[in-house]
This record gives sequence, structure tokens and C-alpha cells, in this order.
Amino acid sequence: MIDGRDAIHSKNLVAIVYLLVALAMHFQAPIRLPEHVSVQLVVVKKREGILQTAVVTKELTSTTEMMMGRFERDAFDTLLDHAPDKLNVVKTSLITFVNKHLNKLNLEVTELESQFADGVYLILLMGLLEGYFVPLYNFFLTPESFEQKVHNVAFAFELMQDGGLKKPKARPEDIVNLNLKSTLRVLYNLFTNYKNSD
Repeated sequence: MIDGRDAIHSKNLVAIVYLLVALAMHFQAPIRLPEHVSVQLVVVKKREGILQTAVVTKELTSTTEMMMGRFERDAFDTLLDHAPDKLNVVKTSLITFVNKHLNKLNLEVTELESQFADGVYLILLMGLLEGYFVPLYNFFLTPESFEQKVHNVAFAFELMQDGGLKKPKARPEDIVNLNLKSTLRVLYNLFTNYKNSD
């Protein structure tokens, strides 16, 4: 059996993909790797002059949380795994909370997954919750690139920390990449800290 380095040098495609996935996870690349990707390999061995084949399944990626090194599970993992029917109740509560504040600016959220992905609503929401105006030169009001969106979400995270909240466990890239669990976690954190504010 050849080791991983020899497999890469011999242009073994599976070993190369393993390496790329490991690099993306290690450096927390701002990409969203698909979950539960596996490949089936046909392994051929020669025993006593006879070729024997076996099919082996190799897992390339697992869940996003495990790939990014976040192994702790929380209520949202349990909710999505065991009670996905209750997810709409949580989403409706969060939308009601968010709209209660964003309506002051004549803005309305209908889709949690996508409307927070560019960071603009998060920034405006933090300003409303903390009672200040966020100068428009601090963020991109109409971000066009991935980097501008990541900048906005990272800036919103800074505003949250300035407001006394813990640093969100999610990465800005997770929000920009439409990761529902990450978006729900950030919004739920705001909800628990500001649910009684006007």
C-alpha cells in the first residue's frame, strides 16, 4: 500500500481531492464544501496470479461543522436533525423580531437564508438595536463581490461585540454562503439579547 504522499505524486485523484479538502478546512477557505461527499473505488489486488476486485467507499467530506472543526452541537443541530417541522416556528419568531426593528427603516425580511447574506441588514439591525446610526462609509450598502459581503458581515460581528455580545461562532463566510444554521445562530443570539428592546 502506498502512502498519501506517494499517492499524490502518482496522480491518484482521490488522494489529491483529500489533500485539497484538508487544505480548505485547515485554512478555513471562504467556500462552502458540499456535505457527505463520498466516492466508490474499485480496488484490484493480485493474489496467486488471480486478480481480485473489491469496491471501497471513501468519505471525502462530512458535515460543515465537523469539517470546520466545530464539533460542539447546539439546539439548532438538534432542531434540524430531530424536529425539522419546528424550524418554521423558530424562523417565524426570528422574522417577527427582525421586522419589528427593520420596519422602522421601511425594510422587511421574508427570507432568513438569503436576506442577511450580504451583511447589510445585520449592520442596520445592530444600529437599530443599539440606538445609533451606522455611517454608510463603514460598509458597502450594495455589495457586489463576495469580499464586500464578507466585509459587511465581519463588520456586523464587530458591532455585536461592541454591543457586549460574544463573538459569533459562525464565520462571516458561513453567512455569505447562505448557511442556514449559522444565520439562525447569529439571529437567535440577537433575539435573546434584545427581545425586550423597543
